[in-house]
Amino acid sequence: MSAAGKNIESRAVSGALWSAIDRFGVMALQFVVNLVLTQMLLPVDFGMIGMLTIFIAISSVFIDSGFGSALIQQKSPTDTDYSTIFVWNLAVSVVCYAVLFVTSPLIAEYYRMPQLSDVLRVLGITLGFNALMSVQYNRLQKQLQFRTLALSNILSYVISAALAIAMAHYGWGVWSLVMMTVLQPLLRSIIMSAVSRWLPKLRFSIESYKRLVSFGGYIFLSFLLETICRNLQGLLIGRKFSASQMGYYTQADKLNQVVSYSMPQVIASVMYPVFSQYQDDHQRLRELVKFDLRVISFVIFPVLTLLIVVAHPVVNLLYGPIWDLSATYFQILCVGGFAYSLNNIPYYAVAACGKSRALFIVSFYKWSVLAALLFAGVAIGMNAIMWAMSLGLYNIFMINSYLAKKYVGINASLIIGALWKVIVSSALSGAVAWVVMDVAGLHWIVASIVFALSYALCSITFNREGIRDLVLIFKKIIPNK
Repeated sequence: MSAAGKNIESRAVSGALWSAIDRFGVMALQFVVNLVLTQMLLPVDFGMIGMLTIFIAISSVFIDSGFGSALIQQKSPTDTDYSTIFVWNLAVSVVCYAVLFVTSPLIAEYYRMPQLSDVLRVLGITLGFNALMSVQYNRLQKQLQFRTLALSNILSYVISAALAIAMAHYGWGVWSLVMMTVLQPLLRSIIMSAVSRWLPKLRFSIESYKRLVSFGGYIFLSFLLETICRNLQGLLIGRKFSASQMGYYTQADKLNQVVSYSMPQVIASVMYPVFSQYQDDHQRLRELVKFDLRVISFVIFPVLTLLIVVAHPVVNLLYGPIWDLSATYFQILCVGGFAYSLNNIPYYAVAACGKSRALFIVSFYKWSVLAALLFAGVAIGMNAIMWAMSLGLYNIFMINSYLAKKYVGINASLIIGALWKVIVSSALSGAVAWVVMDVAGLHWIVASIVFALSYALCSITFNREGIRDLVLIFKKIIPNK
């Protein structure tokens, strides 16, 4: 490997470490804060925020318009490129907020909850703050400056969460969640600007815009479809069922996101710019994809398996018996989590090669299938909606894998070879833990210990490659401190 390649991958490992500190630091804080807030707030408070998530998420996609991915995919974006996208983001955020402000009474009427109008109008302020932060974030990510990102994310969350807890304590209800959501991106933007000492200029270049939109336009349309379908359940649950049911789902999804999304996203967020550096070297790109699949599955699959077994006692311990319904939803979401945790790796491998048009075209199929499954599920019940989401994630993974095979040469045998040992180890260990807890009637902590020992034994017996992968990562992390 060339010296430049080694330097890129060394920086990637250091970036992965700081990205992990960022992701898991914030995740740990969110976990603790969520535990505190669930003792002060009701399911309906969390459900109200969940109902409005789709509108904020769709607006955020319009603001970014795929330009964030385009900036990262470019090998050497200029200050003019960054400033052009900053001006675009800011202008679109103003338009999106105006639309939300005007339509908020109609949205509240759709849910039959008049108070949602005021909540959405305040919550929408986050769009402007996210626009201020977006280009700064992409610039630092492109430069693999994950230390700065980690510090800004953690510090901004600590301050905003402390205010939310204080407000919840004094009876502000849902407004404590709203304030935390609004304040965090503002603080993050201020901190990133102060630390990096880079400010965008109010300059808009038509040439830069045209060049970036040729790639980012397809990513935007793909992300728009994805965002609508991923958040469609909020519209359906809120209308068909109740804000409380939405609250139970929201908590289940938060737990699932911690395991299925947070750790894999640490690797994916670091590897996308690295993949882009190897967009012309498909052999090296395939090696990196296979390595990432092995590492993610080796860590995430056993955790998901164990959580499916012990979901009910864990949720009751953390949130109390009132939240037990969330445990059932969580178990079903964990089934889809196996596919969810891997989805970004083949996707980013294809995006790094500049195939945004292909990603956009297949997104019609991916998200149409998910939407159809959700509409079918809502006619049956809440559990059916959870199963629809899980099945949709497997379909998405298969389509992303197909594109990775077509454009990068990542075939099914490579993916199966990277995953099968972990799947067998996790399944065997999960079966043992289930027997210990549900058949033998032992405590869930005992079952968890038995699971860990079983998984370790399986790994030592016939999956030493997974152990070597983790050792390799730690060896690279330690010199980078």
